[in-house]
This record gives sequence, structure tokens and C-alpha cells, in this order.
Amino acid sequence: NDVRTTAQCEKIKETLGEELISITQNKALEGFTLPKILWVKEHEPTIFEKARQFLLPKDYLGFRLTGSKQMEYSDAAGTLLLDLKNKQWSESVLAAFDLPKTICPTLVESSDKIGTLSEELMKEFGFTQTINVYAGGADNASAALGAGIISPDIGMASIGTSGVFLAYEEAGKEYQGDLHYFYHVLRDSFYSMGVTLAAGHSLSWFKNTFAPNEDFDALLKDIGTIPAGSEGLLFMPYISGERTPYTDSKIRGSFLGMDQGHTRDHFARAVLEGITFSLKDSQKLMEERAGKNFRKIVSVGGGAKNPDWLQMQADIFDATIVTLTTEQGPGMGAVMLAAMGQGWFDSVEELVATFVKEAKTYEPVKEQVEAYEHIYAIYRDGYGATKDISHALQK
Repeated sequence: NDVRTTAQCEKIKETLGEELISITQNKALEGFTLPKILWVKEHEPTIFEKARQFLLPKDYLGFRLTGSKQMEYSDAAGTLLLDLKNKQWSESVLAAFDLPKTICPTLVESSDKIGTLSEELMKEFGFTQTINVYAGGADNASAALGAGIISPDIGMASIGTSGVFLAYEEAGKEYQGDLHYFYHVLRDSFYSMGVTLAAGHSLSWFKNTFAPNEDFDALLKDIGTIPAGSEGLLFMPYISGERTPYTDSKIRGSFLGMDQGHTRDHFARAVLEGITFSLKDSQKLMEERAGKNFRKIVSVGGGAKNPDWLQMQADIFDATIVTLTTEQGPGMGAVMLAAMGQGWFDSVEELVATFVKEAKTYEPVKEQVEAYEHIYAIYRDGYGATKDISHALQK
């Protein structure tokens, strides 16, 4: 959510234009690595001059553990420096910004062995046997593996501070940058992903502002008594700007339709509905651009902790919602990647069947689905109706 690199993103767009999307399959956004590198180059030139190579956090950890420097494809795809089709660092992108190719580390697969634990750390931790270390993966790609997202008809809705709607993709899909399109942690596989910047953060903001002395269970205990649509109250969850589908760092959140009959429970339910509508924006893009039809969606994170919210997701997404017995997210995916690297499983399907266990299931209710289709259509008009006002207020 650090948007200091907006100026660098504009420079990238001006310099490369449509070539950026054709190479990387992604738009220049503040969270990616290339704009951050350019920010350091511009604002901290003495640090940049000392830099020899960049690593993302888990790759730096791998370096500290083994002494070897590398980056695997799922994280490399989020740098804006990877030629996605050719699985190599893009010389044309590097050249456009006068960056040496040597700044980029060697590329490896997510389940590749990158080395063994160094003798120094073996001694410090008291290990006597050799410890193999594997490359790992990007957070959302690892979370997708940990949730069993290995086929195109299963989606994942992950609600943490930010929110993610993610789907497995095979090669050849293109979203022209309207969705993130990255390498999966599975060899030669991809995933698409839309992001809501303030998902769980919208709920925690609401609680901290209007119910600071209550826990989330108390705040949400009566939202099931409020009908779908919160009786005409809409929440636009743009309190940190928005990523998908609008890519707008200046848009801001709002409640629309407030009247004297609305209670705190109405507002709480509207917040959950607005967060879920924002994730549905990504689902709709996948359905419209790639013809996807999700038979089920795995819900993880904060959105999987409240049964009323889970039913709301089933009704808004119009799909079966499942939760997991053990939800360890990216950490589980990392363990599974190490198991793959060790050669303990003959197939990804066997791996997933061993590690990923479903818990509860929520089915969409026809009447609720129809109600939410009408309300969601109104919600989609909310961005355009509030954009100019939000931008003016930011000045």
C-alpha cells in the first residue's frame, strides 16, 4: 500500500507504453519492484550505486540460509522485469531504464533445491543432518497451492488486510493488465489475480473507529438479521485507493444511501458486502475475459471466520464456498513446495489430496443470489459516481 512510486509508474508507462504489458502481462503499479528500484535510483542514488543485485524477501532469506542468490518465477513475475512468455529477464525493459542485467538474480523453479543450510547455521541451530533448502514462492501463489487451487474451475477468495480473488490459469490467457497475471508455483502454470487494497482493513477500520472496545464477534453478531443490501446502504471499500479493476490511488471510500433508519448493524453488514462486491469485480473480469465458471471458491483469511459472511460470499459470488480444516495459507504452500522438491509425491494432485482438507460448505441461495445481482449492478455504478468527487477532495 506504499504509493510513493506513483511518479515512477507514470515514467514506466510513458517510456514503454503497450510494450510493457506485452512483455510482462501486467501494468505498472506502485507495489511492483521496478518502480521501487527506480525510486531508490532517483531519491537515494548513493544507495543505488552500491547495489549489486536485488532479491525479494524470501529469496534474501534463502541467500542467508544457503549463501546462494536466486529468484523463482512466481515472485519474479511481480517485478515488472520478467519476460513472461520467454521465462527470462527482459533485456528491453532493463535497457529502457539503464539497469544492468547483472542486477537480476538467477531464475529457478519454486520447488528447486537452492542449496543446503550453511555450516554456520547448522552449528547455531544444533542440527547434525544435512538440511535441504528449496526456493519457495510468492505469497499468493503459495497460498493458492496451500488452498488446493490447481485447476481452472476453482477460485480463491483471500481476505486479509488486502483482499485477493485468485484463479489457476493455463498458458495463453491474457487480461491486458486488467488483472495480475503471474507464474504459479507449479512449473509452467499461471494464476490470475485481482486485488482489493482495503478488504479486511475496511472492517478493522470500521471496528476501530466505531466499536473500539468490542471484538469482531460482538460487532458482527447481529448482521444476519439485516437483509441483503443492508436496506439501501452501500459501502465503497476504497479507503486506501483501489487496485482492481480501477487502478486508482486517489479514489476514496464512501457510504451511499444512508438514512435515519440505518443502525450500526446495517453499516457493519454494508462493509462486508462492499468488500465482497469489490472481490466480485475480479471474478467478473475472469468470467468475461476467460469464460471462467467457478464450481467452487475456497475462502481463506478473515472472511472465512464468520458464517454470515461466508453465506454472503456464496450468494454474491453465486458459487459453492468452502473453508479448510487447517488454514495456514502461504506457509502451508511453502511446506508443500519443499515436499515436492524432496520428491515425496508422484503428482500435484496427490500432494494436494494429502495436505488440503475441506471443512464447511456454503451453497448459494437462489433468492439471495438474485437480490445481490441487482444490488451489485448498482454498486458497479458507485466508482464512476464518486471518482471526480474523491479526486477533488484529495487536492
